[in-house]
Amino acid sequence: MVLDHATGLIWHQSGSGKYMKWSKAKKWLKDLNNMGYAGYHDWRLPTVEEASSLLEPNKKNRNLYIDPVFSNNQGYIWTGDKIDSMEAAWRVSFEDGHVYWSRIDYDHYVRPVFSLK
Repeated sequence: MVLDHATGLIWHQSGSGKYMKWSKAKKWLKDLNNMGYAGYHDWRLPTVEEASSLLEPNKKNRNLYIDPVFSNNQGYIWTGDKIDSMEAAWRVSFEDGHVYWSRIDYDHYVRPVFSLK
């Protein structure tokens, strides 16, 4: 786990080991919460603002725009912000430092988060 003192967020340090569709990501989080991963039961997908707060201005972690404290396996992650009219959700790319939308039936990594506040 990684505590972000500025935001009060606790991040899953390694994130998912596999790509998954948005619906599978939601189920994976439900399973994490049911087992009380790391002693917590309120893991969720980050908002697009929360996920983009992890972006670094320069490449720092195996050519990714994310702090080296995090696993460098996830080049991009899902957010919990869905675009209902398009069956899409926002994702954050640590490969190029940008935010995009993606169809929810595409596969991306997941980096769970919860708030201490």
